[in-house]
Amino acid sequence: MQISGAGIAAGLAGCFGGDENGNENGNENGNENGNGNGDPSEGLPDVELYGPEGDRVSPTLFYDEGDDTALDIGSEMQRNLALVGADLQLDGRAELLGTDFFSEPLPDENPDDFEYGPVGRNAGPPERTRTVNDWDILIGIAANSYPRTPGNTETFWTKDSAVNAYGYEPEVDMAGLYEEFRNAESQEARQEQLNEIMGTLTDELPANFLSQGLDFWGFDQAINTSDEFNLYGNSLGTINRYRDEQSVGGDFVWLDGTQFSSAFLPEQDDNNSALRTGLLTDSSYVIDTEDNIVPLFMNIENSGDDQVWICSLRDNLQFGTDADGNSYGQMTAEDWVFQTETVHGVADDAADFWNEETPPSEALGSYAAVENVEQTGELEFQLELAEADGLFPLRPVIWAETVLPKALIEQYAPDAQALRQSDEVQNFTWTGNLGPYTFESRTGGQTGDFTVTRNDEYYMREHTQDSNVQVMDDAWGDAPYFENYQFDVESEQSTRVERFRAGEADRMALPTDVIQEFEEAVDQVRVEDQQDPYISFQFFNQRANGSILCRERDGREAIARVIDKDTITQDIQRGRTEPAVTHQPTWSQWYDESAVDAYGTGITEDDIVTARDLLRDNENFTVEEV
Repeated sequence: MQISGAGIAAGLAGCFGGDENGNENGNENGNENGNGNGDPSEGLPDVELYGPEGDRVSPTLFYDEGDDTALDIGSEMQRNLALVGADLQLDGRAELLGTDFFSEPLPDENPDDFEYGPVGRNAGPPERTRTVNDWDILIGIAANSYPRTPGNTETFWTKDSAVNAYGYEPEVDMAGLYEEFRNAESQEARQEQLNEIMGTLTDELPANFLSQGLDFWGFDQAINTSDEFNLYGNSLGTINRYRDEQSVGGDFVWLDGTQFSSAFLPEQDDNNSALRTGLLTDSSYVIDTEDNIVPLFMNIENSGDDQVWICSLRDNLQFGTDADGNSYGQMTAEDWVFQTETVHGVADDAADFWNEETPPSEALGSYAAVENVEQTGELEFQLELAEADGLFPLRPVIWAETVLPKALIEQYAPDAQALRQSDEVQNFTWTGNLGPYTFESRTGGQTGDFTVTRNDEYYMREHTQDSNVQVMDDAWGDAPYFENYQFDVESEQSTRVERFRAGEADRMALPTDVIQEFEEAVDQVRVEDQQDPYISFQFFNQRANGSILCRERDGREAIARVIDKDTITQDIQRGRTEPAVTHQPTWSQWYDESAVDAYGTGITEDDIVTARDLLRDNENFTVEEV
């Protein structure tokens, strides 16, 4: 699952995620210690690890029960942690991005007294809060590395971040380091600051960075993709996805393993939900594989000083209706200004507008870069930044942003929960002509679906000959090219694979153990790989209910030293992923191996001994030979 902490609208081009990540890999554990290194623990005595109260350290690991590979990875981690004497317990879960990845105040704590929080998934200071469900280690979630603008990884690593469910409180001023990165006046200076950030992450280890790699997709052989599909960036699926010829007709079925979870777009932070709602409403603009802006609702232009950015809307954007059929009318700059101020918190008094502690947005941190928003015309507004930023359009702020009608927000304010649960939001009555498809139905559960139908009023068809913003390719004139589009949820990976073999779907993320099979089934299936900016994490619960092994920095390093990334990536995931090091992929232009500490590859006896010594030297642990 992928998570896009800075707004999953931006996460469409890449923040947290699910099956889109393609890390449902492998099936068999392979050799005993991975990569043919033999057993580095041979000759070392077995040990047991005890905590400060004299109890055996037995952390619980949550994994995605619908992913066959996750159990194999968990079992490998169980064997790895036994090397330092920990007795790891495995617990398969149905939906990791649900309540599992949220936190809450302790029963006897008053959130009004907290230094920060609650906001989003982050309930507040770790010693005064707990995860909603009791886990110590969690795998199966990947996070966007933002290789274009790595400063946006800040949303994961500051103590008051809305996505910080795991309770990380940096020992250094992480927010200050990110600010210095943004303010650096040269590429060299920015690189130096980012090196310090990425190095800090491998020193303090709020998470263990497990793997990076390509996504592997199976497509029905008749489905078109494009050359750009294989690269990092938006490949414009609305015009490039069709069956055989580029003409309208037929249905498209995407077989998926993760349920839809969030209809309220300002708080969406998972890729699985965003992929679905992205069919119902386009967004501001997207960024292609060459880092060019492709205007959808709007174009964005620099006023000349890198600090004021002018946004110009297309002139035929029409919202839908409320639940009673009353039209919300044309999308104008007023809608964008209102949402930016009151929902994303740019107005100083935004919190006073709602009956909750903070405005209902998971992008509050991202919009902190915007000092003011001002309407300058019916279809034009400008964003005034706190600091000049020539890369602002590439950052997940207004990039890939959607907007609700001002009238819809006002209809339910100040009751944020009423807005979230309104018929208009849950049934997408407000989307009008904004997306290539319109909402038809959705069924919850582990075998549910999300179905949409072709939108006969799609706005973009009118912008192929003449446009007030930008004339588009002729292919938009008939887009989209399917009559119906469905996400068909099948939580069990083995069942998904069998259904895909039987030709019941047009697209599916391929587990690594079947990639070769489908590569050879050329008459039926085409396998496409896709560059992936997501890093798969091993999250550590550092809140009050987390294991002492995860709350102590020495404990986290001990874990990182013995978790065998070679076996996980090369054997279990069959070489379709590579070990990750920090929160940038090793192919990123920003990655500097000299600035980070690498753990978990080529593990030796010295690594195990060092891990045990870290625990022995920490007063919270006792390591006993058995």
